Amino acid sequence: MVIDSYGKKSDLPIHNKYKPRKFNRRLWVNRILIASVSFLVIWVLFFRSSSSSSSSSHPQPTQVTKSNEDDYELYTATKDGIVKQDIGGQGQGQAPAKAQGGEGVDVDGEIQPTVSTEDVLIDPDVADKLYKESVEYYDLNDYRGSALGFDNGDVVLFLMPLRNAENVLPMAFYNLMNLTYDHSLIDIAFLVSDCSPDDKTLETVFEYSVALQNGTLVDKLQQEEEEKNSRSVQGSNDLYQNYMDQNYMEGVRKAYKHPEEHHKGYRKPFRSVSIYKKDFGQIIGQGFSDRHAVKVQGIRRKLMGRARNWLTSNALQAYHSWVYWRDVDIETCPGNVIEELMQHDYDVMVPNVWRPLPTFLGNEQPYDLNSWIESEPALELAKTLDEDDVIVEGYAEYPTWRAHLAYLRDPNGNPREVVDLDGVGGVSILARAQIFRQGVHFPAFTFLNHAETEAFGKMAKQMGFKVGGLPHYTIWHIYEPSEDDLKQIAKLERKKRRQKGRKI
Repeated sequence: MVIDSYGKKSDLPIHNKYKPRKFNRRLWVNRILIASVSFLVIWVLFFRSSSSSSSSSHPQPTQVTKSNEDDYELYTATKDGIVKQDIGGQGQGQAPAKAQGGEGVDVDGEIQPTVSTEDVLIDPDVADKLYKESVEYYDLNDYRGSALGFDNGDVVLFLMPLRNAENVLPMAFYNLMNLTYDHSLIDIAFLVSDCSPDDKTLETVFEYSVALQNGTLVDKLQQEEEEKNSRSVQGSNDLYQNYMDQNYMEGVRKAYKHPEEHHKGYRKPFRSVSIYKKDFGQIIGQGFSDRHAVKVQGIRRKLMGRARNWLTSNALQAYHSWVYWRDVDIETCPGNVIEELMQHDYDVMVPNVWRPLPTFLGNEQPYDLNSWIESEPALELAKTLDEDDVIVEGYAEYPTWRAHLAYLRDPNGNPREVVDLDGVGGVSILARAQIFRQGVHFPAFTFLNHAETEAFGKMAKQMGFKVGGLPHYTIWHIYEPSEDDLKQIAKLERKKRRQKGRKI
C-alpha cells in the first residue's frame, strides 16, 4: 500500500491488467510450517556451533562491513512538503512489531493487533490476511510497454539527472508540466549529484516539487519571473538573446508566457516525485569548454553511466512499463514527446536534438551527435584502438564517417519517419522498462570502444532490441555560449555602443 500524490491510499500497481494469483490457503499453511521447522533446526545447529566456539581457547572475532553504496539520501515530495525516507532496515515511520502477542503501532499511529507465529500456524484465516497485506504479485508480461501506452494506462518512470542545475530548473519544471501524457501515470525521480558547495539545486528541487504536487508551481514561477524582470540591471548572461534569431526567441517566450493554454492537465500533480541525493566523484567542470573537451569525454561519460545505472536500479519498480530519460537543459520540447516516441513500438527511441545559435554563427546547429548509424570506417577505426579507448563522436581525433541522426533532419520532413540507429544520445531517451530488467544498461566502462548512452544503444542492439530515432522530430537544447562566442558578443556590444555614441 502506498500514499499517492493526492494523499489517498492506493494499491500498486495502477494498471488495468493486474491479475493477482488465487490464494491457496492449504499450500501457504504447509509452507509456513516447513519454514518454521527449518528455522528451528538451523537455530539449534547455530547455537551449538556458537557455544562450541565460545568455549575454545582461541575465539575468532566477528567482522562487520558497511557498503558505500548506502551513502545516499531519498526524499519524497508531497502536496504538503518534503518527506525524508528512511533507507535503513525499516520503512519510514514504522515501529517494530512485538515478537509474541500484544499490540503494535502502524504508520497512522493507531493501535493494531500483532500477528504471532502461533496464530499463523493455527488459523488459516490469519495466514490469508497476512498474505494479502504483505505479498504483491506482478506478472511482468503485463508491463512490457505498449505502443498505445497512454490508452492502456502504462506507468512511465521519468528520470532526470541534475548537477549545478539551479538556473535552468524553472525551464525544466515548465516542460514537466507541459507533458500531455497523463501525469497520474508518471513517476518522477531526480538525481542530484556532485554539485558545487554554494549551489542550490537540491533546495530548489524541493521547493518546486512541492509546488508541482499541490498545483501552485505555475504561480510561483511566474512570480519569480516578474521579480526578475523588475530588476533595473539586466545580467550580462542575457546579452546573447539580442543576437539570436528573434523568431526563435519569440517561440520560446510564447512557450513560457501562457503555458496553461497548452493542455487541460497542466497543473495536475504527478503520480509521485522522488529526489535522490548521491555523489559519484564527478570533478569535471560544468562549463561548456570543460564538458566538451575531447580529453575528458571518456572519463566524464563513464561517470555519467554509473550515475544513470544507479538511478535506474533504485527508482525502477515492477509496475513501470517505460523509462524516459530527459536532460534538464532542454529549452523547448513538444508536450506529446512521450506519446510520439512510444507509438513507434521500438524498444529504444530518441528524437533529434538541435540548439539555436546567434545569428553571426548561422542561427542553429545540431547538438546531439551521439545518435548515429554505424559505418565501416568506424569499425575499422575501433580495430586500431586499445580495448579501453572510447570513441568520441564529432571530434576530429575520431573520424568515423557515421550517418548522424542530427544531419538527417529536414525541417519540413515527416516528424514520424523512423530510422534504425546503433548509438543514441542521452538528451531524451524513451525505452521499455523490460530491457533494463533483462540487463541492458549504460556501461560505466568501455564497451565496444564506447561508453554511457552510445554504448547503451550498442548493447541494446547486441541483445536483439530495436533501437531507432526520429530525424525530423526535433527538440531544442539551450544555447550555451563558448568562450569564443562570449568574446564575439562582447566585441559586438562595444561596436554597438561606439555607433550609438557617434549618433548622439
